Amino acid sequence: MEENKKLKIDRLKTLRKKYNLTQKELAIRLRIGQSTVATVEKTGNLSDQFIYILSKEFGIREEWIKTGEGEMKKSPEEIIQEAVNKLSPEKAKKELHKFLSKMDGEDEILDPRQEKDKPEFIRILDYLKKKYYDSDRDMQGWLTVEIKNAFPEYEEDIKNKSSE
Repeated sequence: MEENKKLKIDRLKTLRKKYNLTQKELAIRLRIGQSTVATVEKTGNLSDQFIYILSKEFGIREEWIKTGEGEMKKSPEEIIQEAVNKLSPEKAKKELHKFLSKMDGEDEILDPRQEKDKPEFIRILDYLKKKYYDSDRDMQGWLTVEIKNAFPEYEEDIKNKSSE
């Protein structure tokens, strides 16, 4: 097997291990068959489409997957900039204004650890997730990870809602 293909396999496995994913779990995240992931990991034949999907789902630089050069992850700023580039300046301003106007009038800072503030926090987080739901998978993945890291109690509330 040529060295470049072996290195691509290593980078794919590195990515999968970083996120503690089995081949099956990776396939589910990428919305492809498990056999495709297994074949790619065995052969190192990563199509441009596979690389694109992987890049968008995990915020990984395509260049890193292809060559190993540069940083593995895109910075949050790069991801946000890509999403902003898809919006017209007018629409971006309108959405930002709409969000900020919802926040106006709050005379105290919300604290997600306070029971009285949880419903409002969840409403804000739901609003943010809804706004990015229509964005590309790269933005969705980044936002989901950031929300889970910043607000672990949000994930707990989602689990509680789904079990009701």
